[in-house]
Amino acid sequence: MTQLVLIRHGQASFGAANYDCLSETGERQARLVGRHLAAAGQHFDVLIAGDMQRQQHTAELVSAGFDTPPTVVTEPAFNEYDADAIFAAYTPRVLEDNPDLAEARDQLKRDRRLFQKVFEQVTRHWLAGTPHDHDRCEAWPDFKARVQTALEKLRSDYPKDARIGVCSSGGPIAIAIATATGAPDDKAIEINWSVYNAALAELRSTREGWRMLAFNDITALRNAGDDALVTFR
Repeated sequence: MTQLVLIRHGQASFGAANYDCLSETGERQARLVGRHLAAAGQHFDVLIAGDMQRQQHTAELVSAGFDTPPTVVTEPAFNEYDADAIFAAYTPRVLEDNPDLAEARDQLKRDRRLFQKVFEQVTRHWLAGTPHDHDRCEAWPDFKARVQTALEKLRSDYPKDARIGVCSSGGPIAIAIATATGAPDDKAIEINWSVYNAALAELRSTREGWRMLAFNDITALRNAGDDALVTFR
């Protein structure tokens, strides 16, 4: 049966001009994951990554941990949702409803806790399909369908005994876990918020679809003995 290992990218550069590049911590996280998998005798027949910079760099660093590095294949269907577009669509509504948050809006991209507080409310509007005027905002049903279609394509395009790695982001990983467990959309977005950077999840194919075997495994980071490696953003 096909084994699928989902790897969330390492920590990105929150608050920097280019969020999409890995931080120094993110690079270290990705290297540790690759070495951990190799030391455990794991292998990938193929390592897939979305085409975002943080996903591609994570895949490169994970692959480098193996004596025989797996081929990295780019699949944009595993890209994260466009958080900037979603924020542009719904942040005005959230700040209008929460004047206390509006007063601190200038700190939004610097304060992780404030960002998460606004982000949770923004994504609730996104899931609910609240009307907005931002053309670039991918609707939640379209994002979900994009990822689920990509997951099904893995089942059809690779041999039944393939071991596939996918370097992606919290959103697609959450959709994969929700699909495998039958979790509803509101739980899927909660899963998204709870995925550690560089965490591993494992799915196995069945006749009906995918079954979850493991989720949010950060053994590679814990074994390094440095709490600073355990991050969400």
